[in-house]
Order: sequence, then structure tokens, then C-alpha cells
Amino acid sequence: MTVVSGESFFVHPDANVSVFSDITNSGSIGSHRNSTINFLGQRWISGAGSRIVDESSGGANGIGGAIRFAGSGMPQYINTQLNISANTGFPNISIVNSSNVILEGLDLVVRNNLTFESGRVILNNRNVNMRLNSTISGYNQNRYFVTGAGVSGGSLIRKSTGLQQDPLVFPVGTSASSYTPVSVNYSGVAQDIKVRVFDNVYDKATFGISDNQNYVTKTWNVNVSSLDPRSTMTVHIQHNGSEEGSQFAANKNSRAYISRYSSSIEKWDIISSSILTPGIISSVGAVPNAYVSTRSVTSGLTQNEYFSKSVVSDNVLSNYRVPAGISPNNDGLNDKFVIENLKSTDKVGIEIYNRWQSLVYKDPNYRNTFDGIGNQKGLINNELPDGTYYYILNFNSSKPVTGYIVINR
Repeated sequence: MTVVSGESFFVHPDANVSVFSDITNSGSIGSHRNSTINFLGQRWISGAGSRIVDESSGGANGIGGAIRFAGSGMPQYINTQLNISANTGFPNISIVNSSNVILEGLDLVVRNNLTFESGRVILNNRNVNMRLNSTISGYNQNRYFVTGAGVSGGSLIRKSTGLQQDPLVFPVGTSASSYTPVSVNYSGVAQDIKVRVFDNVYDKATFGISDNQNYVTKTWNVNVSSLDPRSTMTVHIQHNGSEEGSQFAANKNSRAYISRYSSSIEKWDIISSSILTPGIISSVGAVPNAYVSTRSVTSGLTQNEYFSKSVVSDNVLSNYRVPAGISPNNDGLNDKFVIENLKSTDKVGIEIYNRWQSLVYKDPNYRNTFDGIGNQKGLINNELPDGTYYYILNFNSSKPVTGYIVINR
């Protein structure tokens, strides 16, 4: 079905129609109040200059009808070819496809409501932009927006007046099997709030060495469009028990908290533990084996905030002595990487990386045995070249200690 430029296709109020073919809209499709368009084709293309109008005089201020993406046995695609300034978007969308709806082209805009009945919206490096006062309903662990697992990609954008009492919910996850949503209470200037979640927790937030033992293996990125020095934000973040690092799982009941990345010192911070509550960020009941943590940012809110969940405690390096280098030439002096003052009860994990950030040595229960010989794939029992290496030390459940070691034979 094609609506050419200058032509219109209208669905009257209370009418219910079904379209079984693909749709290419280069003109105007009218979706009036209480009408329903059941889209059963595979691709909906909103061409440049097209509109989906409602019953209001301007065509974009009314309630409009619902467009139900209700394909069966195959994914459906929404291809938007309108830039965000010219895009009035869809009045109301329902996702009724267990094989998911995938975005193509430019960002998807929703004016009033997006309802999940079954399936997910795969962002595919695009954004979903919800207009002011729009709503999202029907979300749970099987129905949400999939941002993708990488540090960059698609986001869910919601507009905040800065004065609303109820939290804005962002039902997002990194994949079709990982629902890790956020809800946000924000006070400040009116603006857009953009949220995505990605896999792994990196020591520099978006790059570097990952620590997926002392953290939940997710990083949540909350972006605001404008800086307001008086703004405050409280985030409620939900994770799945199956995605906890080993140390996090072992200590979560006594030590878990939301860690915030500080860009000024390029480190994840350490705060007091907070209570884990059941995973209730869902419109249709609690999510099994999921947990919510809460943290407030009352000052210094930056445009890009990164959060994860951690159990690391204060840096205990002052209790030990870590050498700056080794000279493994079998002369009996500095042949091994010896951490002084280790106790028999200490649990120390070590990871050593070369300058290309490739792991060359790892020992989850280190006992001062590293002598410049690799133990990772391709390097097992091989002498590592002289040079500078990067290490991560995990002392018991403390904050990871990072540094450099020089090998000089």
C-alpha cells in the first residue's frame, strides 16, 4: 500500500481496519480518535514529507488512533525518513509482535502512547523519542526497548517538565533476554532525559579494563539535554540476579550500592551500602529474581551520568606493598611479583594486561607466583616481552587496585 505525496488515507473515528501489505507513506495517513489500524505487513516506511495526522485542526495535537504492529511469525520494521524537527511521529503505537519490531532509518517519534502487548522494540542504533506527557504501558521483562550491548547506540528519550511528581520510567535492556530498566525522579529545568544501558563496567566508564566481578555486568547511561546547577535526580535501577558478578553476588546483601562514575577523577565512587528491593519496575507485576537499588544525585549533575551497581569497599592498598616491577632473570632478586603483607586469609585476584589491553595473566587466588610467564591463550608458559604492563588487583571485596608493572630482565 502506497500513499503518494499530496494524497491522503483516512481511518474514521471508531473504525477498525487491517492492512496486510507493506506501507509506504509519502503523503498523509489519518488516524483519528478511537480508530485502529492493524498493520500486518512487514515494513512501514514514513517517507520524507509524510504525516500521520489526528483529529485536531493541526493534525498533531489530538488523541489520534492506535496503529498496532501485529505481525505474526516475523519481525516488523519501522523506517522513518523524517528528521526530528519535521517529524510529528505516530499518535499511538501498540507492539503486538512476539518476533519484535525493529527500527530503521531515523528516530521514531511517539506523540501520545506506546503500549506493549507482546514483543520488544529493537532500537538498532536509533532513538525512540516520546513527546511531552506521552506514556508507555504494558512493559515487563518480555516487553521493552532493546538498546544494544555496546557503549554507544540507541536510547529511549522522555521529556521532563522538571516538576512532575511521578518518576519517568525507562523500560530498557541490552538484549532480547536482558531487561534492566530505570525510573528517574528529576527536578530542574524542563528538558529531555535520555537513557540507555550497555554491557560491562569499564574503569573509564565507556572504555578501558572491565570489572565484571565486583559489579553487576551493566552500565546505565543517563543523559540530560541541558545543564542546571540546581537540578537533582534520583535513579531507581533494576538488575537481574543472573547478571551479577561473582563478588557482587557473594556480598550484595551487606555491601551493594549504586556506584557513580566521576569524570573529574576518572573513577567509580564508593558509598555506603543501600537496600536491595524486589524488581518492581514493571507495569504488570514484579520481575522474578530482579532487584532495585536507589541513588540520589543532589549536586553536580553532569550531562552524561554513568551508573552501575557495586560491592567494592575502601581501597586497602595501604595495608600492602605492591612492587613497581620485576626482573625475572633467576638471580634471586625481584624475580617474582611479590605483594608484601599478604595474609593467608586474603583472597586476592590479579589480572595483567599488555599495552594493547590483551589479558596475558590471570589468577583469581594469587599467591605471589607471577614471574613474567603468561598463562592465557597463546601465551601459556611463554616469557612475556620486557615492557610496561597494566594490572588490576582485587583484595577481598575492596575497591579494585590498578597500576603498572615493569618487566625488565
